[in-house]
Amino acid sequence: MTDRFPPTLRRAIDALARGDVVALLDRADREAEADLILAAEHATGERVNRMITIARGILTLAISGERLTELEIPLVPPHHPAPHAPRFAVPVDVAEGITTGVSAYDRAATIRALADPSSRAEDFTCPGHVFPLAASPGGLAERQGHTEGALALAELAGLRPVVAMCEIMAPDGLMARGAALRRWLVEHGVAPASVPQIVRVRGLTPARS
Repeated sequence: MTDRFPPTLRRAIDALARGDVVALLDRADREAEADLILAAEHATGERVNRMITIARGILTLAISGERLTELEIPLVPPHHPAPHAPRFAVPVDVAEGITTGVSAYDRAATIRALADPSSRAEDFTCPGHVFPLAASPGGLAERQGHTEGALALAELAGLRPVVAMCEIMAPDGLMARGAALRRWLVEHGVAPASVPQIVRVRGLTPARS
């Protein structure tokens, strides 16, 4: 039977499903950047440590606004937001089983707890060390950013829509784009997917946000 996904997207879906990190690329005319993503339910200290070591950006967590409301985790009020700015929530730690909350292993525990449907508001403390990002309510139909793309990719992989993300920086400290990003992907052996690919397979109209 013919696969409805293009080969590059299929490789990324399969990698995400088995717990590997995947690079999610933005449109060239938007931010033109990439995030390293990991399904939250597969988060381990080793995998989170690899993410923050090789990608070197800020570790965040894509999650639905509805789930944040259930967990009583409030959004940070925006103040002169930049174009394409995501909706940050206050950072949290899981309340049990960690030390300071900042180690890769502690953050992995918090990430897994945020993905656990049995978790409740009292299971988290604030402020903490994991920064949730609320996806737009309409998902990719409303905003076609890394946050919404990561959740859509997780759903295509049959996973819970909660995803750890870390922006990919080039060795010179600038964001990895173009040729630098292509070199980075080859060097680290990371499967890429792109938000426009996911938009197309979902049958959505490309947006400008």
